[in-house]
Amino acid sequence: MKFPLFIFSIFTLIGFLVSELRLDGRYFALFMAMGASAALMEYLVPKFPKLRQRMRLMLMFLIGGFLLGFLSIYKGVNFQFSQIIFDACAGLSEGALIQLLIARIALPFIFGNGFCSRVCWDGLIFELINKKIPKPLKAFQRSQKLAWFYLAAVTIMACIISIEWNPAGNIVQKRFWVIGENLFIIILGIILTARFGSRAYCRMLCPFMSISGLLSRFSIFKITPIRSNACIKCQKCVKACPMLIDVMAYVRQNRRIDHKNCIICERCVDACPEKCLKLTWQHAARLS
Repeated sequence: MKFPLFIFSIFTLIGFLVSELRLDGRYFALFMAMGASAALMEYLVPKFPKLRQRMRLMLMFLIGGFLLGFLSIYKGVNFQFSQIIFDACAGLSEGALIQLLIARIALPFIFGNGFCSRVCWDGLIFELINKKIPKPLKAFQRSQKLAWFYLAAVTIMACIISIEWNPAGNIVQKRFWVIGENLFIIILGIILTARFGSRAYCRMLCPFMSISGLLSRFSIFKITPIRSNACIKCQKCVKACPMLIDVMAYVRQNRRIDHKNCIICERCVDACPEKCLKLTWQHAARLS
């Protein structure tokens, strides 16, 4: 099955399952539209490879913008991790739980952290500001202890708030919380990016990536070295990676990139002058 058709089929299947569980056909239409958009991008990329990153960012803008602007701000659906706690305390199951189960637990076995590079609106903002902010003297990689401490802090905070004032049951309160929490994440992300390098919030704190990062190593699709011997050690792949992964180390070892921070953005693929890398569903040894 061709990759675009495979993507469309997966999203359509997810939409059908969610719509049946939620008894709401709008979920089917939403996931089918997301799958069609992602499939169209993957179909056009081989025809216009130089436009891959622009199309990817456009996809993030369209899907992420819809999720944030329409569902989150207008409809009051909160997709952030805190909402899972709010909903649990109120006996509900809304968008945040669906995102966790699908985008962060189920899909990582197929697409890894691809959600972060194709749908996440916060990630889009962080990528757009990367070139606007001077690079720090030293960019730190993700600290697992810090990431899990932040997740625990968010969970405890959400539990306390849900007891004193749970925004899950009031659409107006939920909308204000959605706007405030997203602004907090964006501002914090900008500050961290200026201090610790590209997409620092995603690398260092994001609760969802803490969870999906545990599973993404088992994903079917990964960035794969297909011409390791052609590598000229220019390090352009390393410099292009927004998640600060040492891509060249994987190329030298002829290993698929299974780093927990890889978001499959394919910037390393586009940056390599020798075309040593490719997004595949099989190991390089099968491709040679």
